[in-house]
Amino acid sequence: MKKPEIDNNQLWASRFKKSTDPISKRYTESVTIDRPMVLQSIWGSEAHVIMLANQKIIKDSHCKKILEALQEIKAEYSAGTWDLSLQEEDAQMNIERYAIEKVGIENAGRMHTCRSRNDQVPLDTKLYTRDHMLELIENAVDMVDILLTQSEGHTETLMPGYTHIQHAQPITYAYWLTHHAAVFLRDIKRLLAAYDTNDLNPLGAGAISGTSFPIDRQLTTTLLGFKGIQEHALDAIGNKDSTIEILSCLSIMFATMSRIANEIIYNISHEFDTMVLDDGFSMGSSMMPQKKNPGVLELVRGRTGKIYGMLMHMLTLMKGLHSGYNRDYHEDKVTLVEGIQLTNETIEVIKGVMKTLKIKKERLEFLATQNFATATELANYLVKKHDIPFRLCHRIVGFVVRALVEEGKNFTDKKRTKALLAEKDIQISDADYDQYLTPKHVIKNYTSVGGVAPKEVTRMIKDMKKTNASFQKEINAARARIKDSKAKTAKVVDLILNKNKSAKQALDAVLK
Repeated sequence: MKKPEIDNNQLWASRFKKSTDPISKRYTESVTIDRPMVLQSIWGSEAHVIMLANQKIIKDSHCKKILEALQEIKAEYSAGTWDLSLQEEDAQMNIERYAIEKVGIENAGRMHTCRSRNDQVPLDTKLYTRDHMLELIENAVDMVDILLTQSEGHTETLMPGYTHIQHAQPITYAYWLTHHAAVFLRDIKRLLAAYDTNDLNPLGAGAISGTSFPIDRQLTTTLLGFKGIQEHALDAIGNKDSTIEILSCLSIMFATMSRIANEIIYNISHEFDTMVLDDGFSMGSSMMPQKKNPGVLELVRGRTGKIYGMLMHMLTLMKGLHSGYNRDYHEDKVTLVEGIQLTNETIEVIKGVMKTLKIKKERLEFLATQNFATATELANYLVKKHDIPFRLCHRIVGFVVRALVEEGKNFTDKKRTKALLAEKDIQISDADYDQYLTPKHVIKNYTSVGGVAPKEVTRMIKDMKKTNASFQKEINAARARIKDSKAKTAKVVDLILNKNKSAKQALDAVLK
């Protein structure tokens, strides 16, 4: 029998009379976006080939030869001595071409048995996404830890709370920080849920409908460290809702970070003058030597729209696609890689900003006392101590505030405020005045669950730390499972290549 050969055309080119036009090839190539996923693709091929040999779909001798080639390509790619070529369009075909040229088509020509790029590409993307999502989630956990650590020394550091960007009620710096921590904790919870949606093995779905060969999808799931199998073949290759879910989570998290950035931009302005942005996260002007601009934070705001665009891109891409694989799905990888990378970079920026951010305590406290932030508590006092319906109390306090504003005064003028209350037949002692109209005392009154009282904020910090620690445990467990599965695959490969074990013998030794 004549020895099989393969030409230099693309591996799928036998159906065609003409080669792909260079313009078409450049427009459709996946090499650029696939480079970060090469090692994941090799791991997926190792698991697939071991499974084929274990199931007697290919011979152990073929399996060994293919694994030899995969180890070589892994070493050369890691050393930078081999790279993907545009000729073979994507990482998957590049790796197969390399193996065929190394160990021949009689061996490596079998590695794609029971597999299509329709399930191979989602596999590689999921493996890549899994690794980088864990990095991203851990960055968010670190962000929460920074916010909570910064909060601990500021449970009584006064600052004005805002509604409509107008002074509302007195709060504390710790209360402001923990508010953002609470939002980040929800962001993390959403990301972990999206991680779980992604953590299902599509390998074995084939092109669209599975295969007639007796494959073992649970085995590849074990070797690749997935939580489970994405069972339905058409679903595994034809839906991108997990990508949309991840991008949705990233978009919501970007809203969180953009809001923090925006508040800091306001607070470092001369008009607010309550915070100081570290020089390391500031930018200068090419013309105005006095300027210290929050350019980094402005980019956080600006790039939020970019992430939103990525989400809308995927939603629009999927809205009219027919069941099964469509080349439109190529954009899934591009969007996902860029989205995760941009979010990770942005979290790092916000972490750095919050670690180094300084506040002007005296200025914050001054502002908290100057614009009637305790008016609501004065109304509460009238309800508690004078048994007046709240709506009438609201009117009384409104009268007092209006008169003080017209006179250019505020609650720091105790004598005038008491006189105005007396006009409404309200007498208030100096002790009550301090407790209900002085911000540093008022914050201690708000002891309801979730309130600004220092004791309640301290309790929330403690509880948030517990929640954050539990998220870190989930990350550690996921990382441990991935590390363990990589080690198991590597051990099976080693036993096959260096101990002359069959795939079944190697798997029995490692997975027993």
